[in-house]
Amino acid sequence: MIKQEQIAEKPIKVQHLGPFVVDQTHAHNSYLILSDDADILVDVPPIQVFDLLKISLNKFIEINELTHMIIQQTHISSANVIIELIDEGFKGKILTNQYLARQIRNLNIPIEIICIEDAQYRMNIGKTMFMGFIPMMFLPIPQMFMTYLPTVQTLLSSTLFSSFYSKADASIDEIKKSLFQYHRLMMPSSDYIKPVLSRVNSLMIKQIFPAAGYLIQADKIADMIEFESSLDFYNNAQVFKYGYEAKKETNYIEIINHMIVILQKHFSNIEILNTFVGTKLSLSNDTLVLKRSVLEGYKLWNAFFDHIYVKKGIMWLSILEPTVNKYYTDYEIEKPTVYRSLFTTMAMQVQNLGKAKSELEIHLEQLKNQVEKTKDQILRCPITKLFIESVLREILAQDLSIKQEKPQLRGMILVQLDQLNDINKKYGKDAGDEAIRNMAYQLYQVKDRETQLYKQAGPGIIIYENNVTEEQLQKTAVSARNSINDSNLFIEKVSASVSIVSDSEINRTLSIEDQVKAMFSLLEKRMIFAKHKGQGEIIDQKTESKVLSEGCILLVDEDEVNRNMLFRIFKRINFDVKLAKDVEEALELINIYPIDIIISEINLSKIDGFSLKQTLNETKDYKKIPFIMVSHNKTVENIKRGNTLDVDLILAKPIVPEEIVGIIKRIKDRKYSL
Repeated sequence: MIKQEQIAEKPIKVQHLGPFVVDQTHAHNSYLILSDDADILVDVPPIQVFDLLKISLNKFIEINELTHMIIQQTHISSANVIIELIDEGFKGKILTNQYLARQIRNLNIPIEIICIEDAQYRMNIGKTMFMGFIPMMFLPIPQMFMTYLPTVQTLLSSTLFSSFYSKADASIDEIKKSLFQYHRLMMPSSDYIKPVLSRVNSLMIKQIFPAAGYLIQADKIADMIEFESSLDFYNNAQVFKYGYEAKKETNYIEIINHMIVILQKHFSNIEILNTFVGTKLSLSNDTLVLKRSVLEGYKLWNAFFDHIYVKKGIMWLSILEPTVNKYYTDYEIEKPTVYRSLFTTMAMQVQNLGKAKSELEIHLEQLKNQVEKTKDQILRCPITKLFIESVLREILAQDLSIKQEKPQLRGMILVQLDQLNDINKKYGKDAGDEAIRNMAYQLYQVKDRETQLYKQAGPGIIIYENNVTEEQLQKTAVSARNSINDSNLFIEKVSASVSIVSDSEINRTLSIEDQVKAMFSLLEKRMIFAKHKGQGEIIDQKTESKVLSEGCILLVDEDEVNRNMLFRIFKRINFDVKLAKDVEEALELINIYPIDIIISEINLSKIDGFSLKQTLNETKDYKKIPFIMVSHNKTVENIKRGNTLDVDLILAKPIVPEEIVGIIKRIKDRKYSL
């Protein structure tokens, strides 16, 4: 959280440019963000009102002084307006999505274009300007987005909250009606609005500035967000279909097919197919698609879940329950009877007892809603609103039970603030909680759409990724660390330590429960290493090995017994040991691994140990590697030859373990950094 005195020193202002009335129902809004670090124009109007834009802009700033232009949404004449602005002197940078960037680049104009996807949906400009970009798919075109300014709690909402425009003094009811008409015409369905609104609800907002129509005043924000959440329109047949005389009917077949897709994420196709063999629900053998059934409507909906309960029990029902709840919440589609049995029984008891039915039903519904709300609260962190670690453990256990093809893996990334304890001590627990909330917000900006965040039982946040590679896991970890390290949302400068673990590192022959425990144990252990090593560190399997290892020793000897003896000795004192039976193998290993010290037998069958040292001396880097020779024949001649080649030491066999260990440790401590 940014201190108030910091905001006062570096004020940010958002000026409304417009409304630019295009016709009887359309009025465009542009906005000007002014700060000490940047002057940014947000969205451009159609070409027919360009002169009005210039007049409005010139009240605050010259066009050639603009540093950036954010293009959130476009229209048929946007390209002409951008060209006009460049002709008038604009030479700043354009921020937009990949879809619009391609269109603008086709204009071949000499302007730098930055894609918000490449910027990880966030951008810092100077010390005061921070912007977060919120994706809003198909509202109304792919890759649409909004801009959020947390410092001034302002949402530049693009088409969301936009409306048709008829008069300046419209009432709130008139604005709501215009907003609904605008959304109904422009967007596929209200289903696309709800995920974006959930993001909006997590933000602190004092101002909402849409691209079209009426601005949302501060005292109307809560009312308008609630109204947006209640919108119900569908321009597709995914959930509803329309029969004769446009009668609205629930498309249960499509919804059941969605449920089958959910089951396919957890179980094999053959298991799902066998579950429904011999029922009134006939699935396609290849795709598992339900195309038709002798049952219809709510009977079909109930039969699907009743059969699942009989054949597979509560486990399958629990997997489908979140999706069932979504359809109930978003579309008011009644839950199947199997999910409502408790409440049905209670309702029958009420009816049989002849008590005040209507009042008790209202109370029952309130109780039902309270149960759902309480259940959600129990499973979520009260500070971040993220699901808690125990939920992740259950999901991970379920995923680990499903076979996965290499190189895809499941991985967890634990992120913790290095300065959290200091913030708690300096500013109090509330400031510490705010720091954790800000960390969750930052991580939400960099994660992929399919990636989930969970609150650790400790002070961190866990990023869980399924079906990714090691490279993708590492990339997410770096983005998460850098996002927090570069952020100016915290009360003071902070850094983040990160630990990584994947299921490729654990013994998959263990029980699922033990596999989950092993992954979490590794994750927490590596976080301890990260904090011990410093601040802003990322520890995974490779870096952990490097931290734990005292160094890498190469043993070159034809005698397998001698090699194995030395191998065990050095492994016990935490050295990584590489074995070679001849010079050729030794040179291959030296070229692959960062060898810290070489112990070689003098007498080797093809090329002796002296020749190996002479070969290494011809290379600048390898010449510096400490070199110890061992032999049953420690003669004066061999010692002289070793001195000529800068051999560090010649030991006589049989080797005394305590002697060789002491020599290696002294070399490490005195001269070399292994």
